[in-house]
Amino acid sequence: MSQKVRIDGVRHVGASVFLGVDHCNNPCWSRNPERVMVWLCDGWRTRFNQRREQRPHNVPVKDEAGEIIGWLREPLGGSDVPELISDRETRLQCLWMAAVPSSILATTDRIEGNEWFAGLKRKKTAGGRVPGFKSRHRGLGFVCWYHPSGNSYNAVFHKTGRKSGVVVITGMNPTRWRRPGEKLHWRIVIHVRVSQPIRPYTSVHVDWTHKSLTFTNMPLPLPRIGDGVIGIDRGCVHTLASSDGAFMDMPKPTKKEMARLRYLQRRLSRQDRTNEARGGRTAKFESKRRRKTLSEFNALNSRIIRRRDDWIEKTTTTLAKANVLVAMEDLDVKAMTKRPKPKPDPDKPGQYLHNGAKAKAGLDRSILSNNWSRLMKRLKDKMDANGGKLVIVPAAYTSQTCHQCGHVAKENRDSQAVFHCVECGYRANADINAAMNILSRALAKTGGDTASDVEEPQWRSREASTPSTQAGSSFGVRAVKGIPRL
Repeated sequence: MSQKVRIDGVRHVGASVFLGVDHCNNPCWSRNPERVMVWLCDGWRTRFNQRREQRPHNVPVKDEAGEIIGWLREPLGGSDVPELISDRETRLQCLWMAAVPSSILATTDRIEGNEWFAGLKRKKTAGGRVPGFKSRHRGLGFVCWYHPSGNSYNAVFHKTGRKSGVVVITGMNPTRWRRPGEKLHWRIVIHVRVSQPIRPYTSVHVDWTHKSLTFTNMPLPLPRIGDGVIGIDRGCVHTLASSDGAFMDMPKPTKKEMARLRYLQRRLSRQDRTNEARGGRTAKFESKRRRKTLSEFNALNSRIIRRRDDWIEKTTTTLAKANVLVAMEDLDVKAMTKRPKPKPDPDKPGQYLHNGAKAKAGLDRSILSNNWSRLMKRLKDKMDANGGKLVIVPAAYTSQTCHQCGHVAKENRDSQAVFHCVECGYRANADINAAMNILSRALAKTGGDTASDVEEPQWRSREASTPSTQAGSSFGVRAVKGIPRL
């Protein structure tokens, strides 16, 4: 969320701003607010480009005939680009940046990273080029963090009238470059025209070219409509299963869309082989038909992704509004989808042993298509925004434990969807039973339940979940954090 306002003017208060030295090593100061604003924009853009030139990208390696024989990974600024230095060292080496506030230079790290990865994603889905550098001719601007405490107040908004206010940017000249007879501190006061109250914000973005200023607001708390508690089990058949017996399924691509995607993939591969056979590896990038096929494929794939992201946002918003506590199991998605390395067959040179990699590929695709990690991240952000709590509990044996009697056994799972306890005969959907176990663990972890002992299966057998009364018996239980005994 952001609020954009118009800049009515700027003025300078305090000491003259040190802008660097000229070609004769004479210090230059200025009290002109217009010039100081351009200087701040130049300092921010320079530091941004210094970080951008460190980004690695692939450079083709060609032979004498001009054919590409490989790819070399080097920084975007070239192989001779110097190593990135800290903001403090930058001020010492570049005297004209010595007085730029640290809250302005520090924003380049996050802004550059966000723009880089957003540009790469846009290039992958919609086509385009690798993000480049910021040019002065394309616009002047800078971003400043909001620091309302301490001695260095920065980017602080003060309301001066019903529809007017000021944003104060503060800075300090180096002691060595103090102008005789003046102090070190200076301020730039930006007068803005506001039409609504300014909500809490984290930074300000000054667009000096178009004379506008944007407040980057903190996320608004979601209005909670209930104080329930719920456990969520993530799965492949059903994306989410709740402890209250509801299923939430992410929209999947239709059969027609999947058929079209596979057709476009085959056509794109066929065009690549034809172009490479005619004009080399780089010829495919000059083919108009290939670009048209790639554009159609990216458009269809982007529509599927937007539909999935929209479902994630709406579902997590509904859960955050209706519940004060949401419990989920701790799943390492990266480790779960890691494919095993093929092992060479000692009896058949050049061939590999069958280790289930092909059979696991379908499960990995199903897990990744459901976006388990993004679901948990967005739910955590929204629960934190409205004062709720997302509790992460261990996932061990949640699908093999009976919620009624607490018996743990592998035989309790009749199938993927059917749970039948061999001890008490309790029947339920396997995902719903797991969600109820997740909620029980969360309540025990947060103090919502008094039970703390659980039965941990040591031998995956029926006897392992029953305390033994005989001394010296190898069967028994241990008191661990997990599912409370009800």
